[in-house]
Amino acid sequence: MINETVWFHYDLTADVLYLRQADARHDPAVGEETVDGLLLLRRESDDRHIGLTIINWWARFGNGALPDSLIQIEAHMQPLAGRFAA
Repeated sequence: MINETVWFHYDLTADVLYLRQADARHDPAVGEETVDGLLLLRRESDDRHIGLTIINWWARFGNGALPDSLIQIEAHMQPLAGRFAA
Protein backbone atom coordinates (compact mmCIF):
# COMPACT_ATOMS: atom_id res chain seq x y z
CA MET A 1 0.00 0.00 0.00
CA ILE A 2 1.33 3.42 -0.92
CA ASN A 3 0.21 6.41 1.18
CA GLU A 4 -2.84 4.36 2.24
CA THR A 5 -4.49 5.28 -1.08
CA VAL A 6 -2.94 3.01 -3.72
CA TRP A 7 -2.77 -0.77 -3.41
CA PHE A 8 -0.22 -2.56 -5.57
CA HIS A 9 0.96 -6.02 -6.44
CA TYR A 10 4.06 -6.75 -8.48
CA ASP A 11 4.31 -10.11 -10.28
CA LEU A 12 8.06 -10.59 -10.44
CA THR A 13 7.94 -13.61 -12.75
CA ALA A 14 5.75 -11.94 -15.38
CA ASP A 15 7.01 -8.35 -14.77
CA VAL A 16 3.48 -7.03 -14.32
CA LEU A 17 2.55 -4.23 -11.93
CA TYR A 18 -1.04 -3.98 -10.73
CA LEU A 19 -2.21 -0.67 -9.22
CA ARG A 20 -5.64 -0.04 -7.70
CA GLN A 21 -7.11 2.76 -5.67
CA ALA A 22 -7.35 1.20 -2.23
CA ASP A 23 -11.00 2.10 -1.73
CA ALA A 24 -11.92 0.39 -5.02
CA ARG A 25 -9.59 -2.60 -4.82
CA HIS A 26 -12.38 -5.20 -4.96
CA ASP A 27 -14.79 -3.34 -7.25
CA PRO A 28 -15.66 -5.01 -10.57
CA ALA A 29 -13.79 -3.29 -13.38
CA VAL A 30 -13.35 -3.34 -17.12
CA GLY A 31 -10.05 -2.60 -18.80
CA GLU A 32 -9.02 -0.80 -21.95
CA GLU A 33 -5.59 -0.47 -23.47
CA THR A 34 -4.19 3.06 -23.61
CA VAL A 35 -2.17 4.45 -26.51
CA ASP A 36 1.04 3.82 -24.56
CA GLY A 37 0.21 0.15 -23.94
CA LEU A 38 -1.06 0.32 -20.37
CA LEU A 39 -4.31 -1.28 -19.23
CA LEU A 40 -6.59 1.34 -17.67
CA LEU A 41 -9.23 -0.10 -15.33
CA ARG A 42 -12.61 1.58 -14.93
CA ARG A 43 -15.21 0.70 -12.32
CA GLU A 44 -18.17 -1.00 -14.00
CA SER A 45 -20.81 0.92 -12.05
CA ASP A 46 -19.73 4.48 -12.84
CA ASP A 47 -16.82 4.32 -15.34
CA ARG A 48 -14.43 5.96 -12.83
CA HIS A 49 -10.70 5.21 -13.27
CA ILE A 50 -9.73 2.90 -10.42
CA GLY A 51 -6.69 0.99 -11.57
CA LEU A 52 -3.82 0.48 -13.94
CA THR A 53 -2.02 -2.66 -15.06
CA ILE A 54 1.46 -2.27 -16.53
CA ILE A 55 2.88 -5.23 -18.43
CA ASN A 56 6.69 -5.28 -18.61
CA TRP A 57 6.81 -2.60 -15.91
CA TRP A 58 10.45 -3.03 -14.94
CA ALA A 59 11.58 -3.60 -18.54
CA ARG A 60 9.84 -0.35 -19.55
CA PHE A 61 10.33 1.91 -16.54
CA GLY A 62 13.04 0.35 -14.40
CA ASN A 63 16.74 1.02 -14.48
CA GLY A 64 19.32 -1.73 -14.06
CA ALA A 65 18.75 -4.87 -12.03
CA LEU A 66 15.38 -5.42 -10.40
CA PRO A 67 15.38 -4.31 -6.74
CA ASP A 68 15.46 -7.17 -4.27
CA SER A 69 12.92 -5.83 -1.79
CA LEU A 70 9.36 -4.53 -1.84
CA ILE A 71 10.54 -1.32 -0.17
CA GLN A 72 12.86 -0.62 -3.11
CA ILE A 73 10.13 -1.50 -5.62
CA GLU A 74 7.71 0.80 -3.78
CA ALA A 75 10.25 3.64 -3.94
CA HIS A 76 10.44 3.23 -7.73
CA MET A 77 6.64 3.32 -7.91
CA GLN A 78 6.09 6.44 -5.77
CA PRO A 79 6.06 8.93 -8.68
CA LEU A 80 3.67 6.78 -10.74
CA ALA A 81 1.38 6.10 -7.79
CA GLY A 82 1.26 9.79 -6.93
CA ARG A 83 0.04 10.67 -10.42
CA PHE A 84 -2.41 7.77 -10.38
CA ALA A 85 -3.98 8.74 -7.05
CA ALA A 86 -4.44 12.38 -8.05
